[in-house]
Amino acid sequence: MDIVKSIKIFQQVVEDQSFTRAANHLNLVPSAVSRQVSELEKWLGVRLIYRTTRSLHLTDNGRQYLDKMADISSQIEALQVLKEDQSQLTGKVKITAPMMIGNLIVPKLLLKFKAQHPDVNIALTLMNRKVDLIEEGFDIAIRAGHLSDSSFYARKIGEIAFKTVASSDYLKKSPSLNEPKDIYQHNCIVNTGHANPKRWSYKIDHQIKSIKVKGDIETNESACILSFAKAGLGLAMLPELYVREDLANGNLLEVLNDFAAAPLPLNVIYPSNKLQSATISALIDFLVSNFENTASNN
Repeated sequence: MDIVKSIKIFQQVVEDQSFTRAANHLNLVPSAVSRQVSELEKWLGVRLIYRTTRSLHLTDNGRQYLDKMADISSQIEALQVLKEDQSQLTGKVKITAPMMIGNLIVPKLLLKFKAQHPDVNIALTLMNRKVDLIEEGFDIAIRAGHLSDSSFYARKIGEIAFKTVASSDYLKKSPSLNEPKDIYQHNCIVNTGHANPKRWSYKIDHQIKSIKVKGDIETNESACILSFAKAGLGLAMLPELYVREDLANGNLLEVLNDFAAAPLPLNVIYPSNKLQSATISALIDFLVSNFENTASNN
């Protein structure tokens, strides 16, 4: 039984005060209209209409249900408008992302989304720790790496590759770097924003292995690490999008590229037990469709 269809037919019968006229309005045969109203009465467990050969009258229950059905119909119409008119998205979206991509890519994406949907309010929080979306009230999180928490929905938006880099001045005065174990002899700029800041991952003998690093500079901000590396203060492991331009112009050189680990997947995640608004769904779709293009043009 299509309850929404039955409600609409019942409302039309009441408006026209006739099964036949309602059938003409709805382009149905009178028997189909009568059957729909009877099924609605059976489903509700009450009589809605007294029928005679010449007229029909609402019962007391019929009048009460008619008022309630008017509210239901208006809400259904509002939902339909919301579904069809995505250009009028409104509301607030709370999103969190790691600082390493939040500083460079996410603002550009959100600017594009805001240009299309100016009535949407966005609250962006950049942090490297893993947040509790439910407890902390976030609608969306962008996370790098392989996900293990099955309580969230996840959609891949791209990948993030890391490169080990240093300035030519630093490399000239430092021991040679032919394989990952040579890092033990080097000063490394440590990113304390990572879960394991003093462990760098490399592909060694077809396996991903971590190398312990040490250094006299620590920071949780990738842009600061980039500046320190360009100044010749040590080795740095940074997302490719941070060092792309400096590698191209020679400010930095990549080392150990033959041992680079595979790129990490980048996902947008959201609570699986939370009903998505049209605005949140639209932003998720936008991130999935536009992240790679924005990152490649960064």
